[in-house]
Amino acid sequence: MHEHFDTDLCRPYPELVEPRFQSKPYRVHDADATRGLLTRGAVDQVRRDIWVPLADDARSVCRHELAHVLWSPRRLPRVAFEPGVLAAIEDARINLALRRIGTPSDLDDEAEAYVAMLAARDAKAREYFALFQRCVASLGTSVEAALRAQLAREPHPIGPALGAWMERVDRRLEAARARRGAVIAPFSAALALARELARELRAFGLLDADGRARTRVLSSCTVHVEGDGLVERGRARPPRDEEFETQDEGVEPGRMTVRRVPLEVALRARGGLPAWRAGSEGSVVRFVQRWPVDRAIFRRRARARGGTLLIDHSGSMSLGVEDLDRFLLAAPIGMRVAVYSGEGAVGELRVVADGGRRAAVPHLARFGKGNIVDLPALEWLARQRSPRIWVTDGGVTGVGDRSSIALRTRCRSLRRRAAIRRVGSLEEARKLLCVAS
Repeated sequence: MHEHFDTDLCRPYPELVEPRFQSKPYRVHDADATRGLLTRGAVDQVRRDIWVPLADDARSVCRHELAHVLWSPRRLPRVAFEPGVLAAIEDARINLALRRIGTPSDLDDEAEAYVAMLAARDAKAREYFALFQRCVASLGTSVEAALRAQLAREPHPIGPALGAWMERVDRRLEAARARRGAVIAPFSAALALARELARELRAFGLLDADGRARTRVLSSCTVHVEGDGLVERGRARPPRDEEFETQDEGVEPGRMTVRRVPLEVALRARGGLPAWRAGSEGSVVRFVQRWPVDRAIFRRRARARGGTLLIDHSGSMSLGVEDLDRFLLAAPIGMRVAVYSGEGAVGELRVVADGGRRAAVPHLARFGKGNIVDLPALEWLARQRSPRIWVTDGGVTGVGDRSSIALRTRCRSLRRRAAIRRVGSLEEARKLLCVAS
């Protein structure tokens, strides 16, 4: 598949598999020789660093990390719950895709025994969140069967629950993959599944009221189960904003252009509502059967919904043209829908639906991979009719796709003043619009 090694050090080349060419090369580090690194594999797509063991017997580690470069978002979105839930499901998504293309993460007997020992230790210490991460991240690897068998023997009620969660993650990711006809499930499916499981983990007591993990096991986001000699990652805690954002208070929002594309397609749906309703007055008789009931036999046009929906269309949202097209097929008549993204120092906001019409598919393509113009886009949204909804993963950036605490504060203050409601995905927006109808 995507194995690229030097003859001497078995060095991987992430540049050969990343979706888009970048001028800055990756820095490859030997994970076995790196002090302070508590995992055999890791990748940072923002700073363009990759850590893998530079040894011939660690090819599965390299495959897994290269697959993250190929398929994972540049950065995982910030979530309102323990990030380790999403990270574990993302590992499962990657491993299942590797298995599908015929290059699974196969462990040797020693490595499988080691992972099983770690799982048994977690269960004995009642570190059930760490056990959840380990089991979910094992999906698609050769150690999956051993962990499933171990869960079946677990006397605590968490055993069957973990087994059911593994089954659900496997089934839902495969169903999402099959719907797209691709080799890997869309990241949006993993994100939606993580939100769903986080609620259940909180109800089960594995997460506290704030959605943070109740664990003392050292594990920064997930446990990698590929390769041998596996160890846990750093510390289980939600990352601080400072770890993801530059402290440069001079980060400015990018320059935004509002583009009015042709709205040449008539909307065929009204978010589940009929376009017409029955009335006791009117000029067109349509519902004769209602005469004995309430005499509302005339056809009257139903009231269209208003409001404005702004969609973050940057690369981290993993929204394809088909996702937007499917959403617009059921867009409520009367709602204005816009998408935005950017590159470098400029961005574009594009109105793709308004009134009873929407843009054609060619106009739904992404302008750039970054956010860049979050603040100008929110300022545009604040001037539109309410209710105002912002679909985003929560990341806010400016020029150079950099962020700062000051920029985030300005966006947060604007959201509060303009009564802008944020949701994390198109699926959440769809449910919200259905409830609000």
